[in-house]
Parts: sequence; C-alpha cells; structure tokens
Amino acid sequence: MLNINTDLLFLMNKDSILDFFVNNEGLTAAYRKRAERYFVPLAEKILDWKGSEVFCLGMNGAQGSGKSTLARFLQLYLQELHGLSVVILSLDDLYLTRTERISLAETVHPLFETRGVPGTHDIGLGIAFMECCLEGKWNEACSPRFNKANDDREPSSHWLRLEKEPDIILLEGWCVGALPEPEEALRKPVNMLEKIEDPIGTWRHFVNTRLGAEYQHFYDMFSHWIVLQPPSFEAVVENRMKQEDQLRTQLHASGSKGSRVMSDEEVIRFISHYERLTRWMWEVFPERADIFIQLKDNHVVKEMVIR
Repeated sequence: MLNINTDLLFLMNKDSILDFFVNNEGLTAAYRKRAERYFVPLAEKILDWKGSEVFCLGMNGAQGSGKSTLARFLQLYLQELHGLSVVILSLDDLYLTRTERISLAETVHPLFETRGVPGTHDIGLGIAFMECCLEGKWNEACSPRFNKANDDREPSSHWLRLEKEPDIILLEGWCVGALPEPEEALRKPVNMLEKIEDPIGTWRHFVNTRLGAEYQHFYDMFSHWIVLQPPSFEAVVENRMKQEDQLRTQLHASGSKGSRVMSDEEVIRFISHYERLTRWMWEVFPERADIFIQLKDNHVVKEMVIR
C-alpha cells in the first residue's frame, strides 16, 4: 500500500509525481526513466479510455513481473495529476482461507492446499465488490486482504472499504483475464509436479473447469487489459525468489515471528503450480491485450504495444 502524507503534497506535476513515487517505493533512477517513457503514456491512454461510468481495467503479469508496483504508480499518477479515485483490487487478496484450502485438498486433490491456481480464490467476494461499485453502492463494497507471510486471510477488520466513489477499478493478478485451456492441452503434464502428483489430471482439470466458470464471470466485468510478460519462465522463478528475500528482510526488520517465508526450494515447487497456466497465457494473451508490455531481465521494458 502506498502511504502518502497529504499534508506534504501540493499540486503535483508529472516530474514531482515520478520523484515522489520512486523515493517512496525505494526504486532506482532507472525505474524513473522507465516510468516516464512507458508508464506515463500508459496512464494517459487509460484517461482516453475512461468514459463517464466506472472504468474497470485488468492487469495480468506473472509473479514478480512488477504489476503491483505499476498499479500503485498508475493510482498515484491518476489521482494526483487528474483527480481520479483509483481503487486497486488484487486477485491475491481473494484467496480462500488456509482452512478452506485444506478442505479442498482433502475433498478434491492434495495440490489445492497450495494457493494460487483458479479454484483457490473466493471469486464470489470479488464479484460482490464489483457489483456494489457498478451499481452505485460503493459504500457497501468490501474486499478481503490476504497475508502471504501467514498464508491466510486477514481478519475482516483489515478488509478494504471505500471512502469515496471509485472512478477506476484496477484488478491485478497473475491469472487475471486468463481463458481456460483446450481439453486436449490438459492431457500431458507440463512439469514434474504434474507428472508425479497429478498423473491422471484431476487437479489440472478442476483448475480449468473453475477458470471457465466463475472466473470468466468475474473477468467479464473488466473491459480493457494490460499484460506484462517476462522474458522466460526461469525469470519468473528468479523474480519470486527475490520477492521472498524482500519479505524475509521486512519481517526480520519488524520483528515478526511465526510467518511463512519460502526457501528457494519451496519457491521452485510453488511456482510449478503456476507453470501450465502461465505458459498458456503467454501463447494467447498478447494478441488480446489492449496494452502489451514485453519485458527483458530485471524488469527492463523491451517493447510496449498500445492498441
């Protein structure tokens, strides 16, 4: 969450917004140049798209691709330069509770104990949030928060509640906007996790069925899509390892105990759950995206296509 001391803000222009964001997030000068070259034009394109109604935008990107940081930049830029109320909704916050995932693992397939794939979210909560906002009942809208360090949902007292009517709702997540795979694609495992632990395909078929059902109803509420695509799946694994290192450092600094931070070996196994759908999205999403951002290593932008 981007914390802004509004007492210090003054009629921000583009340069002051870039400076403030980079400093507040602890980012590099290289990120500032990247934001000015690519992300400012992206924000201005969003303004072109927005009409008089609530504008609903989805952002898809593999783990560690920088989508959450980009979402926060767009929020700050559009709010401070253009006076728009921008709400960020994260798909990760819709994860089932740990108890619910354990129950799913016991009744459907053991792999569902691990959060991430379609079937491990309470999509109904996301749909209810969107319906409140789209029907003008924004003051009744609330969305859960998920604590990744504890691998469980936060108490309802920590949930997202709106203080004003939103102009833009930005949904970000690793499989946001994804379409289900063709049935024939599910026959062969894509990695050792599937080969050993899902030999007959029960897990991946359930994931695909859920993706084709309530997830599509949710995604249909969004009209435009931004896609960030890393250079390789190996880069996704490396980026996730960096995220866990950052989380470990933050928890150590805050003195938190009992939190679940993954080792590199655990990250590799964890990301294996995401591999099938990630590779499938890379095949079909670039042509569907309204804005497609191809990344190189270290989040450097190779190209950005605006349609």
